[in-house]
Amino acid sequence: MENDQNKPMQTPAPYAAGTGSVPVALDRDAFARMGYRERLALKKENPEVYKELRK
Repeated sequence: MENDQNKPMQTPAPYAAGTGSVPVALDRDAFARMGYRERLALKKENPEVYKELRK
């Protein structure tokens, strides 16, 4: 049996954290399903992508 302490921690992207419903590869449908906090995090981290998806 393998111990969990030996595995590296994986951290999800902040805009996808918490729900598990938004894929990391963003498209308009994924953006539409995002909540306020996820969109806000995306806007702060990657304003160009946010601007494109808002069109």
